[in-house]
Amino acid sequence: MGKKLAKDGKHFSYAELEPHLGEIESSAREAGQTERENQDSFQQNAIELYRGLLLYRKLKNTLAPPPVPSESSEMLEEIGVTEVFFDPEKDSDRTAEYQRFRALTGVVVEDPSLIKMGSSEFSKIVFFLDHYSRANMWSEFFPIPPEVNDPLEKWLTVGQSLVGEEPLDSKEKRKMEPRLFISTLRELVSLSPDDLRKRIATIRETEKMNPTALFASQYAEAIKLRREVDPVIGLYEKLGISFRANNVAAFNATVSQLNELATERAGEASSTLHFEKSYNGFEPFYRSSLAYVLIFIIACCSWLSATYSNSVGKSDRTSKMLRDCAYILTGIVLLSHTFGLFGRMYIEGRPPVTNLYSSALFIGWGAVLLCFATEKYLRLGVASAMGSIIGAGSLLIAYNLSLDSSLNPTGDTMEMMRAVLDSNFWLATHVVIITIGYSTTFLAGFLGIAYVFYYLGATLLGKREGKLKKTLESMIFGITCFSLLFSLVGTVLGGIWADQSWGRFWGWDAKENGALLIVIWNALLLHARFSGIARTRGLATIAIFGNIVTAWSWFGTNMLGVGLHSYGFMDKAFNSLMFFILSQLAIIAFAYLPALVNFVIMLAKKLIEILSNPPPNETGT
Repeated sequence: MGKKLAKDGKHFSYAELEPHLGEIESSAREAGQTERENQDSFQQNAIELYRGLLLYRKLKNTLAPPPVPSESSEMLEEIGVTEVFFDPEKDSDRTAEYQRFRALTGVVVEDPSLIKMGSSEFSKIVFFLDHYSRANMWSEFFPIPPEVNDPLEKWLTVGQSLVGEEPLDSKEKRKMEPRLFISTLRELVSLSPDDLRKRIATIRETEKMNPTALFASQYAEAIKLRREVDPVIGLYEKLGISFRANNVAAFNATVSQLNELATERAGEASSTLHFEKSYNGFEPFYRSSLAYVLIFIIACCSWLSATYSNSVGKSDRTSKMLRDCAYILTGIVLLSHTFGLFGRMYIEGRPPVTNLYSSALFIGWGAVLLCFATEKYLRLGVASAMGSIIGAGSLLIAYNLSLDSSLNPTGDTMEMMRAVLDSNFWLATHVVIITIGYSTTFLAGFLGIAYVFYYLGATLLGKREGKLKKTLESMIFGITCFSLLFSLVGTVLGGIWADQSWGRFWGWDAKENGALLIVIWNALLLHARFSGIARTRGLATIAIFGNIVTAWSWFGTNMLGVGLHSYGFMDKAFNSLMFFILSQLAIIAFAYLPALVNFVIMLAKKLIEILSNPPPNETGT
């Protein structure tokens, strides 16, 4: 664009970028032609910038239709609609424009014969009908609560409140027959309101592929049935005026009016509003993430205390107290985490896992719950520590997912459900069960990490491994049994859902393959244990590699950008995923480091022995 850095070196205002929207859009469209995995940083940032500007523009125009381009001023004067538009010097707010539009429609309601080609009054109405219909495309959310007696209880945009919703894509207007459209509209407007409602319902039921009849029904509804400007629109205008005037009292009073009116009209749909406000203010996941870090520190302190007590021969009363403290705190934080999950379920009216963000919340919760139950019977501090690591890590992942614009462009973690996922039964069965499989596989892997560090510590201190070795081995084995069960059942249920939604049980989709890999890897670990191929250290490293398999199935397959699971595609976790994979490989390498060192020492000793005792020569001297 030829623009230098902004004044603060980082940020541009929307006003500074608006003249360059065309160039930014062209760059974004050009970048979008490149496959996601092949896009460079400039292309990714161009797309992200365009998305951000588009979102800002939609938010800006949600409560007021976008202005007509200045280059259209001659056309507006020719039609005679200039005086209808909002004039900030004469009008108190934008509802004055809407009232003048209603006055125009009132003229043809009184005299339907004015609905004809060449009619000045009708031309003005058609212009504003199209203008407000186009405004629907620039609405980011639905600010108008359901209209009284609306059986669908549907929230509306400002444009929909003024002129209804277009029955077909605007491009379909090109297929209309003008004369038939005019005569049909005139006939519809001539009917009484009750008869018109019945006729519109009939047209929309029996003429679904007839653009002439469908658009005539929309125009007739806007002209004849939508006679008043919704008072909620006026309250939004008043809200803006109060904000610009910095009138706090008027602003708060208007908010109260809006809240009261919305609650009254939305009915049961508004029952969660007050709870959602308190829920967001409490921030259960943020508080839980901080507490998980504290639990891990307490568990580590208990081990240090136990080590010190053993070294000096004193009672380990302090370490026991710290382990109990970590256990009790885990229970309290688990309640906060559970409240966060069930709060989302109550607000959404859905099972706990509906998108990638909520899967991170649930995976952490499941792991902490299992660790809490384990710690009740094996008060070693290990389960508390591993649960706190997974809990804090999963909540951190969830937080970053909420900021990923490629996955969540609006920042709303409770967005509308995609059509392919709109099934509470399968969300409560397949999705929850497969996510429990992820959670338990991660837990087994982190217990494997705990063993590796225990093994390295014992080796460095020159001590034999105690009972904890067998305990960790049993924990890894038992949890992997759960993992295999849930991942297998979840994968089979996913195939049944795919058969119902896409017409095939299995299609070797990337996400399906990832789920299958988890099943195979868990089965491999159990086979290695039963057959005696792997002992404690081997089981631990296999479980740690299970972290890599699960992370790939959870995130890696989404970054491929291929397959039918497009609702989970993302493009910003590659570096984090690679770092996690390398860290797991490094831990696996550390597990075998002492053995490698011992092998090298043995070889060195053997070599020294050979060199110090050379074989006799051929003469025997």
